[in-house]
Amino acid sequence: MSPPPSTPRARLAAAIESATAGGRREGDTEVPLGRKAARTRQALLEAAGRVFMENGYSSTSVGDIAAEAGVSLGAFYQYFRDRADVLSALVAEGAQRMLEDASQAWVPGEGREGVERVLRAFVTHYRLTSKFQKVWEEVTHVDGDLAALRRELIRTYTGALEAALRAGQADGSIRADLECAGAAVALTSMVDRTCYLRFIFDRQPGGGVENTIRSLTDLWWHAVKA
Repeated sequence: MSPPPSTPRARLAAAIESATAGGRREGDTEVPLGRKAARTRQALLEAAGRVFMENGYSSTSVGDIAAEAGVSLGAFYQYFRDRADVLSALVAEGAQRMLEDASQAWVPGEGREGVERVLRAFVTHYRLTSKFQKVWEEVTHVDGDLAALRRELIRTYTGALEAALRAGQADGSIRADLECAGAAVALTSMVDRTCYLRFIFDRQPGGGVENTIRSLTDLWWHAVKA
């Protein structure tokens, strides 16, 4: 047996692979997806996304998802174990896109413009997917496996930022006295919580995307620049 992945990014990649592998169960056997089965699985994923965003996680049943997709309850269980399994696949697909998107990475040498670019990508995506983000926030407080996936996502983000801050210290663009590990956690948490408060929990006038990007960019850049 091979040892488990040791870094957050490797563990996240392994979790994504597990969640998105996708097969179809025939009794106790899992078989690869054919073209028709792949369409059915995708229809279930899309239906689950719609129902979760409309009803929330706790008020959504497997039957709701199957009905929205236009398939039987038995068909649902050919592809997913339960509602947490289908939500995990939805989250993993988004995480895969994040890992593959090089524009999400911040390079300190880019200066404030680089900070704004990265924050614009995050804040804009968060606002556009705020209904799903609300479900994600809810479920990670009640499902241990999905909470573990979220921890790996967070550690991947913070680990990448910590590495960028250390690189910036080496080239003189980032404060030499900055404690990089703690700063990475604080900065990523600030962005995530600001988006949650402004776009989900306590939406208020003046809390739009542009104002949020501007405020976060100012705070982030002034906190780290040399």
